[in-house]
Amino acid sequence: MKTIRKQVLGVVALFFLAISAQAQNNTLPINDTAIVPNEQAPMAAAPILAQKWNQIHTKWFNLNFGAAFILDHNIVSQDDASIGQVGKVDPGTEFRGERLLVTGNLLFFKHPWRYMISANFNGLDAPQGSKKFSFIDWNFEIPFGKNGGWMTLGKQKEGVGHEYVAPGTQLMFMERGAGVPMIVRQRNIGIRYSNSILKQRATYTIGFFNNYWETGKSFSDNGSQITMRATALPIYTSDADLVHLGIGYRYTDATDGKLGYKAKPEVNTAPSYINTGSFNASAANTLMLELIKVHGPISFIGEYMSNRVKSVDANNPTFHYWQVGGSWFITGENRRYNRNNGNLGKLIPKKNFSLAKNGGAGAFELGARYTRSNLTDALIAGGEFGRLTGAFSWYPNTSFRFSINYGTGSLDKGNTKGNSQFFQLRAQFEL
Repeated sequence: MKTIRKQVLGVVALFFLAISAQAQNNTLPINDTAIVPNEQAPMAAAPILAQKWNQIHTKWFNLNFGAAFILDHNIVSQDDASIGQVGKVDPGTEFRGERLLVTGNLLFFKHPWRYMISANFNGLDAPQGSKKFSFIDWNFEIPFGKNGGWMTLGKQKEGVGHEYVAPGTQLMFMERGAGVPMIVRQRNIGIRYSNSILKQRATYTIGFFNNYWETGKSFSDNGSQITMRATALPIYTSDADLVHLGIGYRYTDATDGKLGYKAKPEVNTAPSYINTGSFNASAANTLMLELIKVHGPISFIGEYMSNRVKSVDANNPTFHYWQVGGSWFITGENRRYNRNNGNLGKLIPKKNFSLAKNGGAGAFELGARYTRSNLTDALIAGGEFGRLTGAFSWYPNTSFRFSINYGTGSLDKGNTKGNSQFFQLRAQFEL
């Protein structure tokens, strides 16, 4: 415990030293998909800030080195009913992300291919005996000319659900809504075709996945997934004035004839609050709807998922998730909008934080959201969880973010209603 505490204090100290070192810098250019031409394959990865030392350019390829480090501290306060439902949840501190990222282009093709490899270092607080590195992404994106779209091969995002399409470090809140990882897989192995059309006012993607390479099961026993998503901008004058509409679909086979769903209360160090357990099923079909409105520094977002499970034994249950919320940048900024992938992306402060004369304060964001996740239907009683969250974030510059989230949640499960309060702190650095 003392070792972890020292590591935490060391990382925090390094964060503040790095902020001071960058205080005099102007906003750096970023390799963001929002500014990648349509004939290039737009990678659905976190932006990489351009520095001389993290870029390599040759005649045959280029390489960009990026990183993201996330340190979280979570406190959960429960009533007796909640403790009876899920057990006592102790305070938790974790290095949520220690990710290294390499992206670039292979220039010897007529239309350069893009590649991405990312891995998470699990050494600082990983259990003894576990792997030091775990690979998150490894894929190629192959463009088909100016208007032909692109194909993504390898381990990647499935391309559905706005909160999973968007970079996790750039979301309004510290965690995705509880129902999103419950239904959509974080990464999957497969092939996906995407395109941006109508002068980048609309996007679509379709993918086929099966990660049997990682599970060791046969291709058929492991179960396959098919995903589709389409987005449109019925209103778009700039990234600060838009309306985004999206619809998605996800089909999944059962694995070994079973499916199961569970979700944490938007706190990664907490146990699952809702959980169906594994039950006999053959497949599931998910419909997803998205709505985003951006008006200057104010953004609103709504998302809905309906997951219909084919299960004779469980009487074909349907599980639901929805969220509604938004944020306000007090300092007047707005997030970039990725017109190739159809998602909100990077936030760049108008002025970086600096104590020098005429220096800025960085960017400040206030957010509020309500989420509802329901895993109780037909013969399945996995529970229903709702959470109201308030959020405050400070972005000293393009690399750093400090966040405070407070949430209050209610769990209906086992004929009992338990209440919890969540206090969450985050220090984040990305390059």
